[in-house]
Amino acid sequence: MYPIRLIVVGKPKSESILQLENHYKKLIKTYVRFEILEIKEGKGSGERQLLDEAERVRNALKGFQRQILLDAGGVQRNSESFASWLGSRVDLGERLAFAIGSSYGLHPSLKADIKEHISLSSMTFPHDLSRIMFLEQLYRAFCILNEKPYHK
Repeated sequence: MYPIRLIVVGKPKSESILQLENHYKKLIKTYVRFEILEIKEGKGSGERQLLDEAERVRNALKGFQRQILLDAGGVQRNSESFASWLGSRVDLGERLAFAIGSSYGLHPSLKADIKEHISLSSMTFPHDLSRIMFLEQLYRAFCILNEKPYHK
């Protein structure tokens, strides 16, 4: 089993989001060692806040061979394509770290430093919902890779 980390800026604001997060986390852990690392939101004005968050995210990404930002401008994949991409990374034994920025996004310097970006959709979603959508797609990818009936 290979470790996967999801780095998120901020905490869920709703108990229902936390329940869904825990649900998917438990399901994902049947396939791979997995953790969610929450980073404190930055303080100050927009630019200062994003710089603070970028530094915290950079530190949390250290030690992972494959660092991926979830970013609206990133590559869009359907579920099967994401599963194939994920499977090839896991087969290589790569440690994967995905990062979701705060509701204000990600600092441009972080986007420039981390070359791999994945988009959940070209639509805009609330920060907390993006967490759940990514977890669901991660679980779905493992179901596809393991030929489980979850993915129809």
